[in-house]
Amino acid sequence: MELKYVVALYACAAVALAYLIFSFVRFRRRKKFKGGTKAIEAEYMKEIPHFRRRLAAYKVLKFILTVSIMVNLLLSGFLMAVPYKTQVNEIKHMNRDIILCMDISTTVDHLNFELVGKLKEMVENLNGERFGIVIFNTTPLYLCPLTTDYEQVLEELDIIEEALDLRYDYYNGSGSYSSRLVELDEYISAGTLIGNQERGSSIIGDGLAAAALDFTGIEEDPDRSRIIIFSTDNDLQGDEIITLPQAGQLCVDRGITVYGIGTEQMYPSDRTMMKNAVEMTGGEFYYGESSRVVDDIVEKIQEHMATLDTVEYEISETVTPEIPFIILLISMAAMILLQWLCKV
Repeated sequence: MELKYVVALYACAAVALAYLIFSFVRFRRRKKFKGGTKAIEAEYMKEIPHFRRRLAAYKVLKFILTVSIMVNLLLSGFLMAVPYKTQVNEIKHMNRDIILCMDISTTVDHLNFELVGKLKEMVENLNGERFGIVIFNTTPLYLCPLTTDYEQVLEELDIIEEALDLRYDYYNGSGSYSSRLVELDEYISAGTLIGNQERGSSIIGDGLAAAALDFTGIEEDPDRSRIIIFSTDNDLQGDEIITLPQAGQLCVDRGITVYGIGTEQMYPSDRTMMKNAVEMTGGEFYYGESSRVVDDIVEKIQEHMATLDTVEYEISETVTPEIPFIILLISMAAMILLQWLCKV
């Protein structure tokens, strides 16, 4: 523990010492009579047991009161000196980037809801890896570019999770229409429906390609681990710029591993296409909307090797007044009690 303003402690210590000297001198000095009622046979009173006990108790209480005052002065000085603790925090930057790429159309809501809940737990345990979020329907949207700001990532995942929950319940008849549903549905849908009337919806290849292009520094750092978590039912309902197999090849060219997860209702042909596109990147394909399936894909991603890139050290100062403040409160309470007892 260190002190920011040591001079404050020295000043209070000087006052405490002055008070001690003054109390000692005053105690030793013989007091002169300054008026009042004199007791008859004062020497005789000193021999009375009750008087002697009361006098001894008074002297002890007065001594403790003096000590308490000094302790209060020293603790006050200690607090004014601002005690603090210096910590050196090690910040590791892991050599791995992860992007969540989600088909945000309503047919994937239940799968995405399960996936987002598990990914929140994973993000909380990241240590220096970058994480990003891309959502798509007609048009891909970078909801959260790659970042190590996990608070921002978790905030976005919280919003997505609530939106998916409300929307899924509403379209399945177990939820009600509300202003919150409208607000959140607009949040996750507005930017992804640009050109919807002309191009259609659920344009899968464009979504995966957009996530692949969000990775930076491919040439400068080719050994960096790059992962896409890709969720969709692969039910194309529009005009694509790039097909899903082409997007898969783009990931291969850029050294990106894709872990795909599809819905239970996927058509066999769509499932086969997605499986081929995912596995060509060296990743794995899953389908199903149960928590067990989602657990499997999250565990597989966590097993994917993340190597240490750089280490930074951050010095932080934490003020620690709690213990001396509590002692000061106890000492002040004792002082008040002793002062009262001295008058009894």
